[in-house]
Amino acid sequence: MPSHLLNIVKKELLEIFRDPRLFIGMVIVPILVFPLMGFTVGTSMEASQKQLEQMEVGVLSYDNNGTLSNYSFVLLAIMRTQNISWRSAPVDTPTDGISWCIANNLTVLVVIPANFSERIDTGESARLEVFQVLVDYGFTESAISSRVVGAVDTFNKAVTASRLHATYPGVPSEELLVPAQVKSQSVVKGEIKDVDPNTLVATISMSSIMMPVVIMILIIMAAQLAATSVAMEKEQKTMEVLLSLPIKRIYILIGKLAGVIVVSLIATLTYIVGFSYYMTSITGGAGVSLDLNALGMSPEPVGYAIMVASLFLSFITALSLAVLLAAYTKDVRSAQSLMGLMYMPLMIPTIVLMFAPLDVLPTSLQAVLYAIPFTYPILASHALYTKEYFVVLIGIIYQVAFTAAILWLATRLFASEKVLTAKLEFGRKRKRIVE
Repeated sequence: MPSHLLNIVKKELLEIFRDPRLFIGMVIVPILVFPLMGFTVGTSMEASQKQLEQMEVGVLSYDNNGTLSNYSFVLLAIMRTQNISWRSAPVDTPTDGISWCIANNLTVLVVIPANFSERIDTGESARLEVFQVLVDYGFTESAISSRVVGAVDTFNKAVTASRLHATYPGVPSEELLVPAQVKSQSVVKGEIKDVDPNTLVATISMSSIMMPVVIMILIIMAAQLAATSVAMEKEQKTMEVLLSLPIKRIYILIGKLAGVIVVSLIATLTYIVGFSYYMTSITGGAGVSLDLNALGMSPEPVGYAIMVASLFLSFITALSLAVLLAAYTKDVRSAQSLMGLMYMPLMIPTIVLMFAPLDVLPTSLQAVLYAIPFTYPILASHALYTKEYFVVLIGIIYQVAFTAAILWLATRLFASEKVLTAKLEFGRKRKRIVE
């Protein structure tokens, strides 16, 4: 690397890190805020889980069958086995029972009707009533009543199995309750994989969703840095000094791009580390995961190489566009505002391809996405698992041509005095470029 170019890169890095706002906002904040958020959310979820484990409900029973087949006793016993303790409400009506629950800090009242055991004994169904006292409309409140409903489902299975045993003695309850069992397996490129398709899709989808988000963050941060660097030079009147130095102006452009890439990679690494800790904190390290390598579905080195190439070209395109836009501004504030023009083509592919594959979209929308060079890194991240690289390789050729055109425009701009005099002014009635 020529010494002049190396000096420009060092200068860009020093200027970026000299501004504490950029360094703190892009490097320090993500690696601190995300873990703090994860710890806070994880702690609150753990507290909610402990509350659910020690839950207590009120019970108002009118079922006074008094026989050995009193199914209300069975239901209440099942609730206790599922860590749902209960207290009998010493009242006569559900309205009074709700008031009694509120006075005793209970949020759920279960009402068992008078003919509960009798109807079940005769093969009919009985209707329970579950009243949930809502205070803050939070997750824990709904989860408490769901736990009660889950205990009722267990009771229903036990009663159904008891009825079936009278007809099919000796048959296990599991087979009586589930006469047709399903074993779902996945077929990937003609090969049968002994794994549930929902589990496989969930595992790969997590990566397919996270990767586009990381790519979007990476490119947006790089573009913002490049625009800020050029605008700051113009605002502080140092661009004239820089351009008067006895070095090739192309080195100035390349040096700015290289410096921004280095800082953006560091910032994105902190985002990945911080966000990974956040996700681990709120899931407790658990969740749906598979050993893709054991299934023969792990990404190939060629897939990573294609994705890196596509991402690098997107970098250069975004940085060159940011430099071009920033060259037509007079200060950092106007450069940041003008960068909003780039957000839409960056966000559209990310949002659309997170939820739908490209080939199921309308033809017009497919054409728009194919025309956006930032689409191809996202397609490359999907191709890591599908192993279908043809479209991505064609896209890389398109990216090379698109990036070359943008670099040529940026080089022409830096080779002229327009980089000092060009301004994009927004008036009330019209927009004009002053050179």
